[in-house]
Amino acid sequence: MLLKNFNWNFKPQKLKTIFLIIFLFCSTVFLFSAEKDISLTFHDGPNPNSTPQLLKILDDANVKATFFVVGKMVKKYPELLKEIYKRGHQVAVHTYNHRNLTTLSTSEILSELLRTKILIKQIIGIDTYLFTPPGGRYNEKVIETAMSCGFRMALWSVFPEDHRNPSPIIYEKVVTNSRDGSVVLLHNGPPDTLDALPKIIEKLRARGFKFSTLSQLLAQGKGKHIVYPRN
Repeated sequence: MLLKNFNWNFKPQKLKTIFLIIFLFCSTVFLFSAEKDISLTFHDGPNPNSTPQLLKILDDANVKATFFVVGKMVKKYPELLKEIYKRGHQVAVHTYNHRNLTTLSTSEILSELLRTKILIKQIIGIDTYLFTPPGGRYNEKVIETAMSCGFRMALWSVFPEDHRNPSPIIYEKVVTNSRDGSVVLLHNGPPDTLDALPKIIEKLRARGFKFSTLSQLLAQGKGKHIVYPRN
């Protein structure tokens, strides 16, 4: 009865306005409800002074991350590597001695990558294929040498410089710059990183982000802009 008596005689301009309002409303709902994917990566560990606390934070938040580990640290603390893997996180290579790869010979680059890869295989039984160059320093020789033994180089898209910044700045840089498909570089060590991390996770999750390992992110076709080669 209400629909029968309703005045459907809208003017064209009024109809345009109504459709525009509906479109903007639906777009806003989609924007805020669509799930976005992000990968947290932790470099330079394992570290007995920080890795256990870091793992607890990630466990409590039910977040899986990617740990780019340093070979010499893995050799000293193999049980921590086992714990990282046991908790469901991805393990990848961050060289053996954390040296600037662009200053090394081809054989030295191979040693930095393969020694770490072999050590990881011996301890947790998996093959790794992703690595990050210390300091993000690389050149064509680094990429070509890594490719020759099956590696792919991964960088990042969000870096809050947590090795030098206090917790509030780390938090602000991550939450401000994160987008769907972002790869966040954090370090396995700084107290300010550990302090900022729970707040970062809470805020990003409230904004609709889902946390994935780097390999999971790449499998979804996201984050490829930071991986070389990009095939």
